[in-house]
Amino acid sequence: MPSSEDVETPHIQAVPKRSPYGALFSRTLPHYSGQYRVGVRDVEIPIPKQSFGKFKHKSMPNEVGITIDTAMFTLFYPTESNAKDHRVVWFPRLRRTVEGLMKMSNSCSRFCTLMAYAGAAVVIGGTTFPGIPNAPLQAPSGSTKWPLLLFSHGAGSSRLMNSSFCGEMASRGYVVAAIEHRDGTGPHARIVNQDGGKKDFSWIQWSDLNWIDLTEQPSDDTMLRNVQLEVRMAEVQGVLSAWQKVARGEPFVSTGPPHSPPSNWDEWDYVKVDAPVIAGHSFGGSLAMAAATDSRFSFSHVVVFDPAMKRLQSWNRQITVPLLVVSSEEFSAGAEFLMLRHTLSGVPRHEVHVIPGSSHPSFSDVFLILPDYVNRMMGLAIDPVYVINDTVDKTVRFLENGGGHVTSSQAMRRP
Repeated sequence: MPSSEDVETPHIQAVPKRSPYGALFSRTLPHYSGQYRVGVRDVEIPIPKQSFGKFKHKSMPNEVGITIDTAMFTLFYPTESNAKDHRVVWFPRLRRTVEGLMKMSNSCSRFCTLMAYAGAAVVIGGTTFPGIPNAPLQAPSGSTKWPLLLFSHGAGSSRLMNSSFCGEMASRGYVVAAIEHRDGTGPHARIVNQDGGKKDFSWIQWSDLNWIDLTEQPSDDTMLRNVQLEVRMAEVQGVLSAWQKVARGEPFVSTGPPHSPPSNWDEWDYVKVDAPVIAGHSFGGSLAMAAATDSRFSFSHVVVFDPAMKRLQSWNRQITVPLLVVSSEEFSAGAEFLMLRHTLSGVPRHEVHVIPGSSHPSFSDVFLILPDYVNRMMGLAIDPVYVINDTVDKTVRFLENGGGHVTSSQAMRRP
């Protein structure tokens, strides 16, 4: 796994349960609660070079649209490794990430960025999560294989910001591939191509674009988000193609840094790749629902948390596989939940659950890190560990039961 370029990761023992001060003092996220230890490794792979969108960015006048030729993901998976006290840096490039977040907020002055970085370094600098870097994949019992789950993060997020959900699923016997989307929706990503060249890619502000074929420029980010959804679909296709190569025993190429996994992936034949699960939060939920209707893919189940429904207005095809929706109370009170309800009327097998007292960001790691009093100021009315655990429990139950019925759970009593 990559190491932090801004802060050193402290060697600190994990605390037995989450402190009301979050990770402010412990600098580590809670241990996973499933039966397996969790290995973690980064993978970056070459994919066919593709370009999306006919626009130019004011800072890159010689480039058109978004071009991708690699896909990156972090694997969370069961392991029998006996390595002790290993931790993985939660924000491996904190300074660049803060710069990207400030760019998203249109607060790009040097002073504001420096102040934001100083605050972030105090609150989250050196924070880790409990994974064992590059540990071997555990062999499943008997002739079974580990199920594969692809996870897509939301806009303004990154692949590791949902590490708690991904790690908890891995500790329960899933291999999770958390994709880093290099589509301009994340604060920062580093791309390493096949010849070793590196490129930093950050947030794309829609108002900074000039669409070549349009005399009248868009008045919002809808057109850009449609393009970014197409980029994400191509990344999903690239990741699944790589897994299918592994299943066929074909050579596997990684473009990432030297600590990336080697090309011999024999042990990863233990992963069931023919009917994976796809899951996502917010804009990642939009991707999951859109991908479930795409003929290129064959997903067994779809799991979404607060999906950004207005991003799916041009994707009006029917979802035919079981769909689980876990909603925050905040999301359930908004207009997009009504749009979701309308969409679900055409989905034959689905479940909808609302977690009382939760807010939109509570599916990520953010509220596990921040102190409780800050979480309350930001609208979270319940224990953030409960949100993650309840989400994981509902997801595992849905996947194990086949998701073959229609149900709705919206009791608003808070735990």
